[in-house]
Amino acid sequence: MSVIGRARRVSAVLAVVSLAGCSVSSADGVSTPSILVEQNRALWVMPLDAYMVDDQLDHLVDVFTEPCMQEHGFSYQRPAVDVALRSETVTVSGRNLFNVDVATAWGYSGAPDPNDDALRAAQTDSMTWPQEQLDQYADCLQDARESFPAQRINNHVAGLALSPWEGAKRDPDVLEAAGRWVQCMRPLGFTDLPDSPNGDGGTPTSSMVEAYTGQSYSKTFDGAADRQTVEQKAEEIRIATFDAECQESSGYAQALYEAEWARQVSIVRENEPALTSLLDEKAAYEEMADGILRGAGPG
Repeated sequence: MSVIGRARRVSAVLAVVSLAGCSVSSADGVSTPSILVEQNRALWVMPLDAYMVDDQLDHLVDVFTEPCMQEHGFSYQRPAVDVALRSETVTVSGRNLFNVDVATAWGYSGAPDPNDDALRAAQTDSMTWPQEQLDQYADCLQDARESFPAQRINNHVAGLALSPWEGAKRDPDVLEAAGRWVQCMRPLGFTDLPDSPNGDGGTPTSSMVEAYTGQSYSKTFDGAADRQTVEQKAEEIRIATFDAECQESSGYAQALYEAEWARQVSIVRENEPALTSLLDEKAAYEEMADGILRGAGPG
């Protein structure tokens, strides 16, 4: 993926039902779109995930950005990224997974990206570049992106997914469960609890972050301090696990998943022709990108 402005998404495990087409006949003979993935709340799999390009394949742009930079007289080597390695806790749609298993293992921070060190080193190096080199990198990156459809496909699918997510958070069953979650969380003693786990900034809240980092939220990265003590990490895991268990016992996690799933099913049905075409384009790109990346090897 690009050195600057990198977005991280990791593919959930997609249970493919059928790739032959996007419609099947129901028992009454009415043609209805098939959903290409099976429900899996642990991985927060959603119907639109089947149409997202694996962002690991976006590292393809670096394969083409590298010679572009060199042709323009700049010393540049793409990050040494292994596209076979990825974080375990980021969904294909770019959201951090959060459940009891994730919380008890990593707290709110989630599993690390195995490529983080290489990408961070590349990011640090780019901060020393003169403006001319930054401008050329931006031009090379744009040219590479315009040559491949991954970003366009994912931006389109992400746009379709926005309404189902926002609608799900306002679903009556979800709001009712959120009220139970708030009551469940009160014993922790934090006074800045939102109305729901995903409302008003969600959790962890600022006071939670301060409790397990000893720093203000503005001084932390992704809600967790760069360097936590063993005790602070244990406190993060304790708070996160309590939160995740409350989301389970209140029924919030299940209600939210069902509400978002139902809304995404509707979106797939409403956009079937365009999504069918997108699926063909996605498959062709992924096959091509995988072959090039395997041939190029790590940077």
